[in-house]
Parts: sequence; structure tokens; C-alpha cells
Amino acid sequence: MKIHHIGYVVKSIEEYKRNLIIDKIEKEVYDETQKANLALIKAQNIFIELIEPKSKESFTYNFLQKGGGYHHLCYETSKEKAEELIRNKRMVKLLDWVYAPLLEGEVCFAYNRNREIVEFVCLKK
Repeated sequence: MKIHHIGYVVKSIEEYKRNLIIDKIEKEVYDETQKANLALIKAQNIFIELIEPKSKESFTYNFLQKGGGYHHLCYETSKEKAEELIRNKRMVKLLDWVYAPLLEGEVCFAYNRNREIVEFVCLKK
């Protein structure tokens, strides 16, 4: 299992990336499930995901209203390993497995005992 990306909730992807050292967007999509624009920036062996909520129905809208910023850490793993970790670490699943167009794989989100959001991604190989 490895860290795939770090997620940040931002008001504007374009404004935010202007201040990054590495600002080349690898991929950008609108995610209907999240109701947000998403962008992926590659920084050597890890990605940075920028999440720009587009409506009050977005999962991250309230987080942005509180200032936004660092939101989650995402691990690349199998569904089986993720489910085992969620169970063994007594995490609370926030969103069951759904297709993520930005990552071209399935993701689920959980809340750990440190009060942090963790995302797991199972990529199609």
C-alpha cells in the first residue's frame, strides 16, 4: 500500500495552482458524484488533488466555508485490504465504493480515530 495523493479543498483551482511550485495539471474533470471540479497535479512520486466544490450539495462545500485547505490522505490499495483496515482500525465509512473519474478507479472514504478523512483508491490496472 502506498500514498497516492493528498487532497486539498480550494475555492478556485486556477488561483490555487498559481502559487504552487509544480503547477502542471495532469488531468482535470467535473465529478458529478462530488459536485466539484477536480484536478490532479503530479509531484514526483505523489499526486496532489485539488477539489473545487461547485454547489452547496458538494461533499466538501461546508469544509470550504470553514476555510478549506488540507482535506484527506489517499492510499492506493485493493478493496479487500481497505475493508480490512477500516474494520481493524475501527474507522467509520463515510462513502462506500464509487467510481472516481479523476482517478479512473473506485474509491471509498472513511473517518479514522484521529478525526481525519482517509480515502482508499483501487485503480484499474
